[in-house]
Order: sequence, then C-alpha cells, then structure tokens
Amino acid sequence: MIHSLAGGELKEQRVINIAKVVIESTKEELLYIYDDNTIKTDDYVLVPYGWVDEPTKAQVVKIINNVNSNNFPNIKRLKKIYKKL
Repeated sequence: MIHSLAGGELKEQRVINIAKVVIESTKEELLYIYDDNTIKTDDYVLVPYGWVDEPTKAQVVKIINNVNSNNFPNIKRLKKIYKKL
C-alpha cells in the first residue's frame, strides 16, 4: 500500500540543538534543548530538573547541533536549558 494513501500526516520538521549535561548534585546525565549559541562543552548551565522543574546547576559534556526533530523520537520529552551560568 502506498503510504500517502494511508491517511497519515507528516510531522513538521524542526532543526534543534541538544546538549548532554551532568547534573551537579546527582551526577545524572540528561539531554536538553538549547537556543543559546554561546553554550559549549564544559560550560555550566541552569536546567529544569525533577518533577517540579527545580532550577539546577549542570555541566555540559557534549553538544549535538542541527538535529532533525523527526530523527529524534522523544523530542517532546526534552526540556530547555534555562540559561548559561
């Protein structure tokens, strides 16, 4: 069957930047979306953490630029970095 006739819709494509960070207090590694192009590896940032999105200090350990949102399955679950410290 041809997919275009199956009734599905294509998702809107977005290009995002992702930072892998280590939460300072727990040493947990998490992924966050960021818009600030000055953020780089080894920078400290303030991120939402936990159920109540408590502002928490974290260190950036990896930067992944220009990710197509359609290639990233859990894009809606990612939170955004608040700011660079």
